[in-house]
Parts: sequence; structure tokens; C-alpha cells
Amino acid sequence: MYERFLVPVDGSEHSKHALKSAQWLAQNAGINARITLLHIIPRNDIDTVAYGVDLEQLQEEEARRILEESAQVLSVSFIQYETEYHIGDPAEMICKKAKEGDYDLIVMGSRGLSLFSEIFVGSVSHKVVQHAHCAVMIVK
Repeated sequence: MYERFLVPVDGSEHSKHALKSAQWLAQNAGINARITLLHIIPRNDIDTVAYGVDLEQLQEEEARRILEESAQVLSVSFIQYETEYHIGDPAEMICKKAKEGDYDLIVMGSRGLSLFSEIFVGSVSHKVVQHAHCAVMIVK
């Protein structure tokens, strides 16, 4: 039985569908069910940034906004949840967090917001399926 759910969120429609699926699973899992909403800010490898723009601050504000919107979905239920964000490679960070937190199931969208990087780098969901220590549910 799944009780500890890790739900990576990025604000995409697939991510929102994954959150709804995790919510349904958690509601049917019993009183010990817990969801962690996780947002990963991709590491910025750009050598130059626009003058006067604090890119890190903008990314953190966006992460907080995405997590707040996702938390609102869960706030109407009795499911225990927490939110967090980290900076790094999304697939690596999701797998690392899942293992460290001893999660039972990762529930994530099949595609995120960045189709361009997905084509060239490979799908985050595909990498997570390949490397996660636990079960992974991919939601369209």
C-alpha cells in the first residue's frame, strides 16, 4: 500500500493532473497518507544574465507560486502535505529526494513546461522511471 507520495510540480497541465491523481490515491490510502509537493529549479548554467535582473530571486518566487497553487488543491482535503523546492537537475533531485525520504510512490506528469529541453536532454519523467528506487506513476 502506498502512503508516502512525492509529487514533483512545475505548473504544467500534466503536473496538475499528476497532483489530482496523487490526491485521489492519498485519500484512498488511509489516515497515514502524506504528500510532499516538490519543485526543482533547474541549475542556471548561463554565464551571463541580464543586468539588474536577479534570476535566482525570480526563480524562487516562481517556485513559491507554483507550490502555493499546488498546495491549494490539497488544502481542501484532510491529506497531510508539505512543500519544498531545491535547485539542481530535476531528474536527479527527484530521485534523490524520493530515496532520502523513503517515499513509496512518485506521481509526476509525463511532460513539463520545457518541451525544447525535453527533446535534447531527454524527458525528466523517463529519467526518473529509469533511476528511482521506488514505484513511479506517470500521468498525462
